Amino acid sequence: MDREMLRQALGYADLTSYQADAYLTLLQMGVSPAIEVGRESSVPVSQVYDVLRELESMGYVETIEREKLYVRPCDPDVSMSDLESRGELLHDAAEEIRERYRKPEQVDARIGVTKRVETAVENAEILIDDADTVIEVAGSYKQLQQLLPTLQAARDRDVIVRAVVYVDDGQIPPPGFDPTDALSELRVCSIPGPFLVVIDRHRTCFAPNTRSDEAYGVLINDRMLPFVFHWYYLTCLWNPYPRVYVDESEQFTYFTLEEFIRDCYWLYEDGYDLRIVVDGIDIATERETTLEGTVTDISFLGDERQRPRLTLSDLGSHANVTLDTGEETVVLGGWGAVFEDVELRTISLVGLELGSTLPHEG
Repeated sequence: MDREMLRQALGYADLTSYQADAYLTLLQMGVSPAIEVGRESSVPVSQVYDVLRELESMGYVETIEREKLYVRPCDPDVSMSDLESRGELLHDAAEEIRERYRKPEQVDARIGVTKRVETAVENAEILIDDADTVIEVAGSYKQLQQLLPTLQAARDRDVIVRAVVYVDDGQIPPPGFDPTDALSELRVCSIPGPFLVVIDRHRTCFAPNTRSDEAYGVLINDRMLPFVFHWYYLTCLWNPYPRVYVDESEQFTYFTLEEFIRDCYWLYEDGYDLRIVVDGIDIATERETTLEGTVTDISFLGDERQRPRLTLSDLGSHANVTLDTGEETVVLGGWGAVFEDVELRTISLVGLELGSTLPHEG
């Protein structure tokens, strides 16, 4: 560090330009007559005694009365302690300012607003660590790659991870981008969209990637608001676009009742016995439950039931599935179920046989 930078640093410790120059000069000269310090520094000789007395009162130098007034620098372990403490304070203040910049502003206990898109991604990494059922994520290759290690850890906990990546024409995955062991399924969206993560139906991280006048992020911890983002994800980002990767072990596992009905309704109507395993929440006890049995009814509002496949818009209202476990009959509802017995978390088709009865009436 050169002399000028040292002078600037001493300025942060409240030394004037003359005081800093006199002190640095004295460090080079060692014990010296005060008048010589004035001659060797930028301090006017007429002011050097006052400057040195001020430095002495501040603990930087000490004077020695001889036939002339001599001065020498104090032990820097003592004189620099104040500068070091100020440096630590400034460093800590800078870190705190960075943290407050990244930290979301709390609109209320459920919603936080950040000033950076990156903060939404960073918070998603943290929240994914607590996921235990399902994660829906959409983002650029760069954003997904940043999340891959955390998503892989979630997959190791048997969490379902569905991802959408936004790509430009001809764009290929970056080196090292591998969905294996990190994603249950990956789809490619050709229209740029927002960064979005929905976790276990109660956590959401959202930030615009494009078409926004300013960068921001929204963090949500709520049981109902993520439902809106989930349906946006399902209808605008997931359902219309092609699958490019799927974990074969989970290709018949659904975490929305609507998708299960969409894919399996006509099989049921044609007389097939659908055997399923369901993980959900018992609405009466609010406890987790796992059930296995055969579908005995599929019900939803709407009369337009066109083959060969229903659409999600056909199922946007009330829908449920009745399950015979062999011991009891249980009615399954989707996200936010109120009137049913169980709110679905995941539903897996584990058996499909042509039944002995006639096809069900549509």
